[in-house]
Amino acid sequence: MQLCLTCLLTVQGLKKLSLSHCELISDDGIRILGSSACASERLTVLEVDNCPLLTDSGLEHLAFCHSLQRVELYDCQLITRTGIRRLRSHLPNVKVHAYFAPVTPPPSIGGSRRRYCRCCVIL
Repeated sequence: MQLCLTCLLTVQGLKKLSLSHCELISDDGIRILGSSACASERLTVLEVDNCPLLTDSGLEHLAFCHSLQRVELYDCQLITRTGIRRLRSHLPNVKVHAYFAPVTPPPSIGGSRRRYCRCCVIL
């Protein structure tokens, strides 16, 4: 994966990159991306939706991508609001689109009925 990403970053004029649904992209891959001249100078949009290995540490590697205007982080379950706040502290103009699943409510005290969050469907 690292070799493919490194080769991709040599493409002249690369401004938008979608790595969405790349289940093998990790913080190390984002480190390679963030340290490349291409990303730091020209990358404006990064989509990493549904990349389950990405964490807040990976977001920190994007701090030097000064041209970055938008980051898509839907369904990146290891990314937190704290990580997004840290990224925005380095890149105040970046728009970050993320989704955080609602917290499942605790079970009723003394009740025998099972409770589910609003997003769950019982079949």
